[in-house]
Amino acid sequence: MNAAAVGGPIVVLHDHLDGGVRPQTVLDLAHEHGVDVPAAEVEALAAWFTITPGMPFIEAFSRFDLVGAVLQTPEALTRVAREAVEDLAADGVIHAELRFAPLLHTRKGMTTVEAIEAVDDGLTRALAETGLNARIIVCAMRDQPAAVSIDVVEAAIVSGCERVVGVDLAGGEMGYPAEDHAAAFVLAHKAGLGVTIHAGEMDGAHQVASALESCDPHRIGHGWRIIDDCEIDDGRIVALGPTATALRASGAPLEICLTSNASLGLPVEEHPVRLLRDAGFRVTLNPDDRAITTTSARRELELAVEHHGFTRHDLAQAMERAAVGAFLPDDERAMLVGRVRAGWDVSPARLVHLAERSEWEASRPTGSYLPGAFATDGFIHLSALHQLLTPANRFYSGREDLIALVVDAHYLGPALVWEPGTGTDEYFPHLYSALTAEAVLGEFEMTPAPDGNFLLPAALMRAVHA
Repeated sequence: MNAAAVGGPIVVLHDHLDGGVRPQTVLDLAHEHGVDVPAAEVEALAAWFTITPGMPFIEAFSRFDLVGAVLQTPEALTRVAREAVEDLAADGVIHAELRFAPLLHTRKGMTTVEAIEAVDDGLTRALAETGLNARIIVCAMRDQPAAVSIDVVEAAIVSGCERVVGVDLAGGEMGYPAEDHAAAFVLAHKAGLGVTIHAGEMDGAHQVASALESCDPHRIGHGWRIIDDCEIDDGRIVALGPTATALRASGAPLEICLTSNASLGLPVEEHPVRLLRDAGFRVTLNPDDRAITTTSARRELELAVEHHGFTRHDLAQAMERAAVGAFLPDDERAMLVGRVRAGWDVSPARLVHLAERSEWEASRPTGSYLPGAFATDGFIHLSALHQLLTPANRFYSGREDLIALVVDAHYLGPALVWEPGTGTDEYFPHLYSALTAEAVLGEFEMTPAPDGNFLLPAALMRAVHA
């Protein structure tokens, strides 16, 4: 493993508070509150905690039952929230959104609002010690009645804690579709909270469809089972089904959790994270349950490098997309994106421009290309490869007169400027001059699928990665 490849600031969007409690803390709290534990030594308890592939769901979730049993007081929640931020900050995380289900911490009389306030208190203390200003996502549970989910979202709203930035629907998917809880997320949207939904983790793409259609999520937790609605040939996605098309068009980032999915039976090397990324889905990388699956935020990046060939550029792009997807006010999100870009300090050497064939061919005799849009925009729109499908499908769906030009950024000099694209904090490359023929390394046909949408041609991908 090349340490430099994963060395950069990390943004974590999907991390469960109860899944990351230190084993020593569990022992301390169990002793304090008289809770039985399966092992009295921290090493043995840590080993027991680890969910292994093939473990039945009931056995796997018994780990959360133990943690839940010791997190029934404000003091306990405050402690584990503070420690979670300490651990994440030590791992190089600069923004973390910690999620938990306050309803699961009310067995001894604590209210859901009090539980939220206790976690908020822990994050406040951690900020003073680490400088990491973590945020809270409040989870409703799929197996609870819809009225309870509404109560949970209302608690998130009335708590008054500024660190509460979003709500989630968690828990087992089978038999509990997101649409049953739609009313709670209507309330969340009206309150200006971010919405993320666990979907396509343990069940199929139909769960993603239910989430998209009924809850209008800004992000999707896990979501890897969307691959069931994709056609794969020769190691790449070659067609999208209706749910996959809708998910990609929504722009909702996928909160991918490699180790967590492996713990429930999907080997890391078989995860479709690379396929999804190359097909234009907005992939982010997250730890999910650091203690219970024995991982860390940085380890998830290492796994993407080891098993899926992610380069430093790929990791930087995933971190930038995580920052763009963060549940933050616009000004704070823009600052976070800037910190991520400065910390990774990479821009790809080969870029892509979508050109109308007639405009490009007309420029050949002159050796200098300026599209008609230059007159109004003042620059030529370029994209990194992972960004190309966003403008292609948003602005050019169904068009058959497009070609993709692979451009060598080294020839562009100071006229190439990376800056936020229209309507997004994500940075795109803009060329404030004409594109010269010497900078163009190749041209490739962009042919839409029957539904009008584009995927990246294999030859284009090879040319950019060459």
